[in-house]
Amino acid sequence: MAACVLVASSCLAAAPALAAAPQSNKEVAVAFFQMMFQERDVEEAVRRYVGPNYTQHNPYMRDGVGPMLDFFPRYFEQHPQAIVDIKCVIAEGDLVMIHNLWRDSPEDRGQAVVDIFRVENGKIVEHWDVSQEIPENPANKNGMF
Repeated sequence: MAACVLVASSCLAAAPALAAAPQSNKEVAVAFFQMMFQERDVEEAVRRYVGPNYTQHNPYMRDGVGPMLDFFPRYFEQHPQAIVDIKCVIAEGDLVMIHNLWRDSPEDRGQAVVDIFRVENGKIVEHWDVSQEIPENPANKNGMF
């Protein structure tokens, strides 16, 4: 009986560590996104989840992790009320798409953004994004999310 209790408690002790480590590409991309844009721990998000040969397809950012480390801490300092809400996540193979609402402040209507990440060996190695402003008077009542 004591051996069963010991085995069970060992499994329970190990479970949180296993649950904390992202396993799937979707989990990696979401954990990165939350740490980077919601928790704003830019350095740790990049260190933990981004590969060293990061390829950027956003035409306003250079390749590599350096531009992210330079840009986002300053952005969050200049926009302390910025809000980024994940609305939908879709994953297929090595690609993960995060549809999100990005606002510079609570009063901002914001932008509907789609970030696409390619994950390889547990690290984000490539990124694309598209965004569109949320209009004041949309032609329909469907919303963008």
